[in-house]
Amino acid sequence: MTCQTGIRADSKLLEFFDQCKQCKNSFWKKLLLTMIGERIGKKCLPECVDSYEPCFLLFRFDSGHDWILISFADDKASVKDKMLLAATKATFKSEFGQSFIHAEYQISNRNELQLDNFEKNYLNKDAENSAIEDGDESRPLSFVERELSSVTKERANIPFSLHASQTMRGVQFPIDQDAEEKLRSFASGQCDFVQLSVDCLNEAIKLEAHHTILQDISQLENLVPKKSPRYSLLRFKNENLAKGEAIFFIYSIPPSQSCTIKELMLFSSCKGPLIGEIESKSIGIVIDKKIQVDSRDKLDKTTLLDYMTPETCVAILENNSPANNGQQQFERPPRPGGGPRRIIKKL
Repeated sequence: MTCQTGIRADSKLLEFFDQCKQCKNSFWKKLLLTMIGERIGKKCLPECVDSYEPCFLLFRFDSGHDWILISFADDKASVKDKMLLAATKATFKSEFGQSFIHAEYQISNRNELQLDNFEKNYLNKDAENSAIEDGDESRPLSFVERELSSVTKERANIPFSLHASQTMRGVQFPIDQDAEEKLRSFASGQCDFVQLSVDCLNEAIKLEAHHTILQDISQLENLVPKKSPRYSLLRFKNENLAKGEAIFFIYSIPPSQSCTIKELMLFSSCKGPLIGEIESKSIGIVIDKKIQVDSRDKLDKTTLLDYMTPETCVAILENNSPANNGQQQFERPPRPGGGPRRIIKKL
């Protein structure tokens, strides 16, 4: 919240404001506001300004409505005077009329008070804005100005829903040649298991392990390392599945104390682009299920079936229950009351 001094203009100063805003005879008008209002000429700058006395300066074009406000506070002035000037600026603008002020400048050096520079700067900005709005290409532009103008026009024609997000989607590292060959073998059905890792030093996706035929799914727990993150592609074959097999993408994460933060961040950032590359036309692997597991989690047949079809897993568990295998079950305990219900006769 800005600090306000509460200092307001008196009736004489307000009347002088009105006279200045109604004047239409001269090209420039200057209003020096310290303790009193005074009208001076264009050639008096910067000699008319005292470095030890901060003030507001107002200049008007011959249009009669466009004014430039300059807040002058030299470094030589006292801190108290500079604070008073800054705290009175909002009140001064409201008293004069904010709609009349079209440009504002802050000057801290007396030698920078050259009126011609303010005039050129204001006119150049006005010409640039009108040229951009009208699409005028005849004015000579620098390379940077041309680039900014083209970008502004392109962004203006893009619908709001199509504006690009600034969020980074992930990091895409190149896939090693050996890893790419095994992925193609996996896609053609010649391989049942492929394991990949991120080479943090060389910034690439490397091949860690592969198996042409995975005899038993229970071997999967031994293939997933406990202290390093890994990407694993598994072809899980089971008769309870609709297609007879399912392709899993398993992202295994070890405990945080087992690996570095850099490894975890790189594996997490590379996962999305890697899946996109695996499912692209160049490799052509259709992933049925993507799972993220702790390296200490149990990975067996029941767990994988539960990820694919929970109903199938429940049916398998019910079929393997002791009741269906002919084994003796525990009898249901009797209800409270100690046996069958008794009839009590009244005496």
